[in-house]
Amino acid sequence: MQTSTKRRKTRRKTQRHGTLFALLLFLALLCVAAGAVQSVQRAKEKETQAPSFSPSEPTDIVLPSFPLAAVPDRKDPLLLLVNRDNPLPADYAPELTRLSDWDLSVATVLYDDLCAMLSAGRAEGLRFQICSAYRTRDEQQALFDEDVARYMQQGMTEAEAIAATDRYTMRPGCSEHESGLAVDIVSLDNQLLDASQEQTAETQWLHEHCWEYGFILRYPSDKGELTGIAYEAWHYRYVGREAARYFHETGMTLEEFFAQPQS
Repeated sequence: MQTSTKRRKTRRKTQRHGTLFALLLFLALLCVAAGAVQSVQRAKEKETQAPSFSPSEPTDIVLPSFPLAAVPDRKDPLLLLVNRDNPLPADYAPELTRLSDWDLSVATVLYDDLCAMLSAGRAEGLRFQICSAYRTRDEQQALFDEDVARYMQQGMTEAEAIAATDRYTMRPGCSEHESGLAVDIVSLDNQLLDASQEQTAETQWLHEHCWEYGFILRYPSDKGELTGIAYEAWHYRYVGREAARYFHETGMTLEEFFAQPQS
């Protein structure tokens, strides 16, 4: 009698468990079905909302305009134009900061960006040498005279030597180096200021990335007639990060920028 009672209780428990399992399975299937219905509805809504057009039909797609950078303010002191036609005032005296790795100084305003640029290049295994930075007017005069004398030693007349020097070296008062805003950077493994410099990894990296740190290649290879100076792959001019982005996007030199009509 007790055994029969136990069997009935066990049978009832099994039936309850089976009923509960069936109920849970039904609810699970119901949820799956509801989710599938919602997915179909969302897909239909997207098809309804998405515009359909053939390649021949006009679209309302608006492409971004270039350049993306804002046009710099001509009055920005970082855009100081220095060349033969725009010499520095005789009393011009920039605030300077001494470079820790070289016995040279630069305008304080560019110091942090210069350090950031060189650090970024060094992180990629590059080795830089700054061979020239700020120069006084007397130093610029001495450099100009030295170049003239060197050309004359090669057999040129004084007039020919001066003309040859003018192609690469500014006269006193007309050099960006006197502003403190220019630096000549080369590869530590090749410090020649000639065409070979362009083949170094350091110069190639600087040409690609200098604008990101506020510098521009001041005397490009195809702009000699505009700048009055032959191509210098090593001469970088600081104009600030926003302006450098503008010059990078437009490909302009400072001479071209200031020759534009003012809006």
